[in-house]
Amino acid sequence: MVMRWKRYLTLLWLALFLVLATGMTSVQAHAGLMSSTPKNGEVLKTNPGQLSMRFTETLEPDLVSMKLYDWDGKEIRLERPSLQPGDAYQVNVALPDLAEGTYTAIVSVVSEDGHPVEERLSFSIGQKSAVVAEPSVAKKSDSSYLIVYRYLAQGIILLGGGLYVVAWRAQRYGLPSMAQLFGIGRQIGWILGLVGLIFLWFLYDESLTSVSLTQALWQLDTKLLAQSPFAIMLIVSFVLMLLLALPNMISSWYVSIWVLLVSAQAFGGHAWGITPVWLSIVLRLLHVLTVSLWLGALVYLLLAGKQAERNSKEFKAFFLRTVAIAAVLAVVTGAFMLLVQTDLASVLQSSLTWSYLLYGKVISVCVMLGLAYRQTKRWRGENTLQQVLLRWEIILGIVAILAGLWMSQTNYPTPETTTQEITQTDSN
Repeated sequence: MVMRWKRYLTLLWLALFLVLATGMTSVQAHAGLMSSTPKNGEVLKTNPGQLSMRFTETLEPDLVSMKLYDWDGKEIRLERPSLQPGDAYQVNVALPDLAEGTYTAIVSVVSEDGHPVEERLSFSIGQKSAVVAEPSVAKKSDSSYLIVYRYLAQGIILLGGGLYVVAWRAQRYGLPSMAQLFGIGRQIGWILGLVGLIFLWFLYDESLTSVSLTQALWQLDTKLLAQSPFAIMLIVSFVLMLLLALPNMISSWYVSIWVLLVSAQAFGGHAWGITPVWLSIVLRLLHVLTVSLWLGALVYLLLAGKQAERNSKEFKAFFLRTVAIAAVLAVVTGAFMLLVQTDLASVLQSSLTWSYLLYGKVISVCVMLGLAYRQTKRWRGENTLQQVLLRWEIILGIVAILAGLWMSQTNYPTPETTTQEITQTDSN
């Protein structure tokens, strides 16, 4: 046992060395507006003829839209925007003849990680308008529904995957399988997951103002679909869910599909906006798999608790070893993900929602580890499980998953965004 733990610690140290050896990573949050011509709030003597916006990330030409509104909130028709030749960070659009007054430009883009971003600026020609109305049809989509459905759909997948793998392994020790625990509940969970993915697709598509991914999917426009990693993740997840429904396959088939299904959820977050991408993907993949295994194991123990208490020492050793490894790797990969995304100073100084969600996730995980330690001592010493502690561990795990999915849907702090926040606060 001592030698085994030495191997685990060696692997962790090698992983730490790999992260540190990578050096400083250039990180970015969602694509953000860096500069524009004309500048925000600028008063021009004449029509500039062109509006240009420069972003922190490269843009996909088919996922960019720009709208212009006058001081009365009425939309002014524009030509389709285009990227600057040889510079995919900048988008340009020709301006028509404009009368004197104040105009509001709203540009919608999609980040490298697949998330929609909206930026706006205003400029005036001749003089500022005395009254500037809010653009009449410019509505920013409500992301709360997207977060809720993403939590439901991906939460079912993460929990189901970890639970299935643990149940499959536990059968070797005479404990019940997934089918024995849930019966028809498996089919209900599968339907809920599938419906959740469908709703999530349409909500995500609705948040994109420049294109219709549903139409692109119907027309098999793979070039356009490939520009959104989040859309690809949903498509792959949907196909894998259908493969799970195939009857009478060997058990390793279903285990493999579940592992792939959980792994697919790692490709729809901030990973694609971080350099180097391969390191971000590896860390996120390990984090998602270990979180799924950790929470799935706890739920299995809750459902099969009485049988687990009476069962062999071999199952107890297997379970404690599995949960310990999953918990350690989940915490370590989570910490490394934070290192490659941003830095601790930016997180502590930022007032972004992402930082508060991180605090909540860290607190939940720390309490889970404390409860797990207490539960392990009781199980080893008295050979009994305390159901209340198990329930609280699972609740805290669900909270941590919610915080993690919400974090992947919001902008995270970097030195640049933190400086902007401080500047805005000082100016106010």
